[in-house]
Amino acid sequence: MVVDPKKYNVSFRAPAIPYAPKEYNQQDFAEIHKVLRIYFNQLDSGLRDNRDAQRAEAMGWYMS
Repeated sequence: MVVDPKKYNVSFRAPAIPYAPKEYNQQDFAEIHKVLRIYFNQLDSGLRDNRDAQRAEAMGWYMS
């Protein structure tokens, strides 16, 4: 299935995830986790906003 990128109003891009160090470092892991958390929060918000807009358009069409 081909996705039309113009259909979704998303104002962000996938993040550049930092490379993992050769040895485990808690601070580096926390940084990667922070980047992913921000991205998934943006993705979730964007999808919810888009769904609400589509629902409003559908209701407007139905009521007219």
